Amino acid sequence: MTPLAAVTAAANRSQADYNHANQRFSGQTMKFERILCFGDSITLGCNDSLGLGWPGRLGRGLRRGERDVAVYNLGINGDTSGHIAARWRDETEARSRDETGLLLFAFGFNDAARADGGECQVDLPDSVANARRILGAAMALSPVLWIGPTPLDESVNPMQTEYASWDMRNDEIARYDAAYAALAAEIGVDYLALFADFLQCPRYLAALENSDRVHPDDDGYAMIAERIRDWPAWQDQF
Repeated sequence: MTPLAAVTAAANRSQADYNHANQRFSGQTMKFERILCFGDSITLGCNDSLGLGWPGRLGRGLRRGERDVAVYNLGINGDTSGHIAARWRDETEARSRDETGLLLFAFGFNDAARADGGECQVDLPDSVANARRILGAAMALSPVLWIGPTPLDESVNPMQTEYASWDMRNDEIARYDAAYAALAAEIGVDYLALFADFLQCPRYLAALENSDRVHPDDDGYAMIAERIRDWPAWQDQF
């Protein structure tokens, strides 16, 4: 496929995704005027040719009464749970005005990554402690949804960047995902586990292969948005 054909195909998929969203939520109104999506590069949408990521796709067609819902993509490339713990409250307060809005959190992939042969960037107990602190405080402010990490294509290892040589393993991500799910059940927050299904999903694996093997292509981001839309916890927000 030529680069132009690939962009055209991605645009067509995005338009189909947009139409699907409008059809499903036509006549419905959200409970919130704004949605704040905190995360890392998967939330940000690295390698998405349309610059939407999953938050941009998720937000298309959403209304509260006569107004569009404001969806803030607050993903930062490389962020760990520790980075998000340090910034989410200030960024939420800066956008809250008359209401906080719906808070979505997605992290863990970078916590489990190893730089230059070292240990995981945030070890599992500290990652769970960060999550407990983030989510406990967030739930006291507004409704919260938590989205689990996604897998990678391990053939990318070691991934060389200007900062480090990275080693990322699905078995490590699986440990974090399981611990997050257990924490979510304990504290009563809705958790959307993506990892296990996506690791066995030919469509998502193709999305990784067609991109840089860490981040998916456009279709992979569409998949994440689709899974969130099909989630009962998300549907309860209407």
